[in-house]
Amino acid sequence: MVHGMKRIFMMKNLYLTSALILALGGAAIAQTAAPESPPPADSAATPPAADAAATPPAADAAASTPAGAEKTGLLRASALEGVDVYTIDVTGQTTWDDGAAFTEINTDWDKIGEVEDLVLDGSGNVVGAIAEVGGFLGLGEKEVVLLPEEIAFVVTPDRIAVVSGLSKEALETREKVAEEAVKAQ
Repeated sequence: MVHGMKRIFMMKNLYLTSALILALGGAAIAQTAAPESPPPADSAATPPAADAAATPPAADAAASTPAGAEKTGLLRASALEGVDVYTIDVTGQTTWDDGAAFTEINTDWDKIGEVEDLVLDGSGNVVGAIAEVGGFLGLGEKEVVLLPEEIAFVVTPDRIAVVSGLSKEALETREKVAEEAVKAQ
């Protein structure tokens, strides 16, 4: 029994990783990496102190981009847990293009939730992302499914996010995910 559970877990990780490779592969191909510069010859020199006001705040550990992810285009499924979900439809008039690629998080977008998990079908294909939306200070939130054609991944040097064309109101009116509907059989 334990061996079977271990195998299921390993296969689930393999399928999730494969799905993410396919989803993020285009971004990796389109990106060109700048060559690394060698370290300065004088190792005794100390760099100037950074101005605290000019330093951007660090992103949450759950939303930070793993080292090398931008170069390889590969992400672990666990890196998506807890990432912010944004809507580009802040006016209710935006048209979503499910083939659009995003390279940065726009300051005009509204944060509408967080990714909690991915949903796979029996073949290991990603069929959705479970997002926690609505509520206030952890009360009244519910989990809903976002379909792959409704979302896009945004991978920047310092964080990962998911963006959707659905409005906050549209997500809040969606039916709550039934826990038993997405559990392993």
